[in-house]
Amino acid sequence: MSFEFRPRPASVLVGLLAAGLMLTAAGCGHLLPLGPYAPAPAPPPSHLRSPLVLQAMNVQPPAPAGGCPARFTMISMPGNPGECVRPLDTPVTITSAAVSSVSSFQPRTPSGQAQGPPAYQIMITLPAADVTAATAVVTTAYDSQGAVDFSVAGRTWALPMVFRPFRSQQLSIALPSKNQALQLHRLLVSSG
Repeated sequence: MSFEFRPRPASVLVGLLAAGLMLTAAGCGHLLPLGPYAPAPAPPPSHLRSPLVLQAMNVQPPAPAGGCPARFTMISMPGNPGECVRPLDTPVTITSAAVSSVSSFQPRTPSGQAQGPPAYQIMITLPAADVTAATAVVTTAYDSQGAVDFSVAGRTWALPMVFRPFRSQQLSIALPSKNQALQLHRLLVSSG
């Protein structure tokens, strides 16, 4: 089970994904399984303040002049000035999930060396009923050599490339700054 990020010059996205912890470093690495680690038990799913939308996307680099190819649109993400994307399927909307607090970690290379600045992540545990739909999005992205758009409140927060199909109940959105991670957390979790 694995997501892998392709290099993106301005990107410092980093993430964890899947039931076993996996490490990703966008811009200079890829998501690799770290082993059969058991994640901490997740709280029970609750209604999300803003839904999480997953969608398989075809991704192309912007043209040298800054535009996108025909039928593609430019999206921006935290830590990345823009990517040209085209939807590959119908989006899947997740309205309830267990959402962890924001945590930080230091990305490492496969040899264990520190790689880049710390990243900030939010673990999202999907209800069992949503796993099949999320798996279909990941499979479509994989079959098309594309990416999965993680959007909340109309904004793309991550766009990881998929290099191996997988099925998982846990997803992670990782961001290059604590402020961005806290902002996303506030969008997902109702206060109180």
